[in-house]
Amino acid sequence: MSSAPESTIQHTALWPQQPPALTTIDPPGRLVVPLGGGMEEPHAKPPGTAVRAGEALVRRSDELSHTPVAPISGTLGAVVQVMLSNGKRAWAVELAADKGAAEVSIPPAANGDRGDLVAWIERLRSLGVCANRHCSPDLIGQLNMAVSRPMEMVVCTVLDSDAGLRLNAAVAAHHAQRICAAVALLGRLTRARTAQVCVEAYAGPQWVKSLRTAADAADVRVIDLANDYPQSDPTLMIYSVADRRLRPGALPGSQGVLLLDAVAALAVGEAMLGRPHLSTPAAIHDHVDQRSLLLSVPVGMRLDDLLSAVGIGRQGVILRGGDLLRDIRLSGEAVIAGGELTLHVSPPELPNNPQPCIRCAWCMETCPTRVQPAVVLEAAQRGDHAMAQAAGIHACIDCGLCSHVCPSRLPLLGALRMMRGN
Repeated sequence: MSSAPESTIQHTALWPQQPPALTTIDPPGRLVVPLGGGMEEPHAKPPGTAVRAGEALVRRSDELSHTPVAPISGTLGAVVQVMLSNGKRAWAVELAADKGAAEVSIPPAANGDRGDLVAWIERLRSLGVCANRHCSPDLIGQLNMAVSRPMEMVVCTVLDSDAGLRLNAAVAAHHAQRICAAVALLGRLTRARTAQVCVEAYAGPQWVKSLRTAADAADVRVIDLANDYPQSDPTLMIYSVADRRLRPGALPGSQGVLLLDAVAALAVGEAMLGRPHLSTPAAIHDHVDQRSLLLSVPVGMRLDDLLSAVGIGRQGVILRGGDLLRDIRLSGEAVIAGGELTLHVSPPELPNNPQPCIRCAWCMETCPTRVQPAVVLEAAQRGDHAMAQAAGIHACIDCGLCSHVCPSRLPLLGALRMMRGN
């Protein structure tokens, strides 16, 4: 009898034997719920309006975005601008809790409704389903794109960038049937030739057993991928599974692929049962006390309130949203919604004094898309956009590996962002 390769055993040993359950966080007395759309002030219902959990918060919504719904029953307050967990700003409405009110009741989808993509987009929108983060781009935008062109492939990624924050893997392990049913539905709606779920090749057996069983029952393929950071980036994912080149920042639908993560697929699966998007899975890694938490968090919860609820101090720490190396700095006022769902709490950093570039080329060798970061830094210092383009800045996926490996501690990621204009 042959035994598993030693490398496989070592990788699998990094996984806990059982996927942990998510801890449910009770909503605080006040939420700040993002209203979707762009930076134009939305048509929110007037302050003082009483709403039930699951009820729309706006009088009318942007057809290209989700309809924001109340995560809890309560009374609307002022419309304010907030920071999202991806570092961007958006309009939001304050919502004071009223725990005595009933939740809106929405029936499950009938079998006859399962073939109309336009009707399903409206259903997802009205239930507040929102997913727009780096590794799971604008779900409603992708589905709108699929109305005019069939998708060749639906890909649900269960990969997590951080071995200490296996949020997608845990969600998939505990909600395998719902996720696979959602992936199969999206495959039918978009007329895709294949629907598949991508899992980490070295995942612990108990983490993927239920997912493989559910995928087989739903006629969804399971693809095993090596998960070396930043494999879950959309550009790298689509190159791996479809052998197509996605321009960084473009929607995957431009290459005939509908891409979403396990958390987004779960939201679609909940919508199949008529459940509005009131809470979302999220994960925190506390680098101070070296602990990781997997949570279910009310949409619109401020990070300060969330950290207080789980006993993490805010004094002097640095908050980052999404993958740690992307270095997206957040304030405690940022809110959890459909954006980045992982949060890193780090101790204060010592001042960084960059040294001159030693021409080691580590940044170029490490870059997964063959950008020349040191050349882009020089272009930024000169203000030479043509030089930055020649160095391949258009292929940058913002992973932060270049700054991480640079022995001179040069601000390579900052230069790349500056020359891209973000």
